[in-house]
Amino acid sequence: MSARILLVSRGMFHDGLLRTLENYAEDVEILGSASTWLEARALIRERKPQVLIADYHLAPEMMGGLEELAAEEDIPAKILFIILDENKIIVYQRQQFTDITLDKLIASLENHTP
Repeated sequence: MSARILLVSRGMFHDGLLRTLENYAEDVEILGSASTWLEARALIRERKPQVLIADYHLAPEMMGGLEELAAEEDIPAKILFIILDENKIIVYQRQQFTDITLDKLIASLENHTP
């Protein structure tokens, strides 16, 4: 079963992430993209992604909304915040990977179902 992914990012970060997932991640389905939390929240409710991948710089804007979605049980099973300038992925469930590589990004998408 493919991982159903929603991206929350902008600009070159978004373009590079989308291209990387399309070219290197097997068994993923990109459900859509949002550039703001408001857009993302609507897409989460509508498309029910299993994985949310977001630019970490958008995290402060998103955190309260994620708690709201969790209360409604509409939250994706896995949420990944990517920090390019520090070369990290932070998984919302408080896991953190350093020295990020494409393999680690793909591995973090595995086991995406609750």
